[in-house]
Amino acid sequence: MNTFLIISALIIAIAIWTAIEHYRMKKLATKRGNANICEYARSFDFRNVDTKIMRELWNELQLYLGKYNGKPFPIKAEDTFEQNYKIDSDDLDEIYWSVADRLNISTEQPEKNPYFDKVTNVRNLVLFLNNQPRRSNT
Repeated sequence: MNTFLIISALIIAIAIWTAIEHYRMKKLATKRGNANICEYARSFDFRNVDTKIMRELWNELQLYLGKYNGKPFPIKAEDTFEQNYKIDSDDLDEIYWSVADRLNISTEQPEKNPYFDKVTNVRNLVLFLNNQPRRSNT
């Protein structure tokens, strides 16, 4: 009986936390208005940053974050993964691997990247990916 109560309490706590997080993200999305990839892209130095990386990360985050009121989440370059999105390191790794794989970006020797251990927000992940070498097509 005690095990049932503990499991029930845990399930209820998780459901409440999930509802609170959904409401928080919905409130933030509503406050920001419509998603605007042009505004997002202009926040980067597009002459020195691969625009394909900007777009792929935008698309991947859209898939991860979902929609609120039927509209995609309005991503900003300065959004932090931990504070704004509550993305843990395992999920962030999945996002990184997915974008790198689609764009043929090498994931080897990340410690040589100047943004290694500095990826806390969207901008830094774009810059990290931008500074990784490309794999050869052989």
